[in-house]
Amino acid sequence: MSNEQDEKAFNILEKAVYKAQESLEKTKHFQPFLMLLNDAGEVEVFENEVKDSTQSYTLLEQILKERMHHGDIDVMVLVVDTLIPDRFVKEVSSGIRLHLEEKSQIDNKLGARFLYVPYELCRVGECEMFVKLHAPIPVGLPAEYIVRGSIHPI
Repeated sequence: MSNEQDEKAFNILEKAVYKAQESLEKTKHFQPFLMLLNDAGEVEVFENEVKDSTQSYTLLEQILKERMHHGDIDVMVLVVDTLIPDRFVKEVSSGIRLHLEEKSQIDNKLGARFLYVPYELCRVGECEMFVKLHAPIPVGLPAEYIVRGSIHPI
C-alpha cells in the first residue's frame, strides 16, 4: 500500500474515532455510523435514529451495500460501540470498533481490518466527562464489502 493510501485510511479512521469520542463525551454512548471516502476525496457520513444498536448497524450495512453500486468508494469505515472480545482485552473491555475496508486492498486475502479502540469514560470534577482512549488493537480479516464484483471495475 502506498503512503498516499495509508494517509487516506488514517485520516478517515481519525475522523471516525473523534466523532465517536465526541459523542461518548456528550452522551456516554454513540449510535453506529458509516463513514465513506469517495473517489472525489469527499467524506460522506451516514447515520440513523434507530435506538437498537444491532438494528441500526444492519441498516447501515444495507446503505453501504446500496452505495457500493456507485463504484466510487475508496475507503469505508463502519463504526460501532462494542465490548472488545475477551481474547483481545488487555485491561479495558469497552471499545470503539472500526471496520475498515479500502479499494486499494481489494486483491489482498486479508483486505479488511477491525480496529478496536479501548476507551474509558472519565469524569473531571462534578460533571465534565472525557473519554480516555487506549492504543488500538488491529485485527485483519477478509473484506466483506469492498470485494471484486461489488464495485465497478477499478
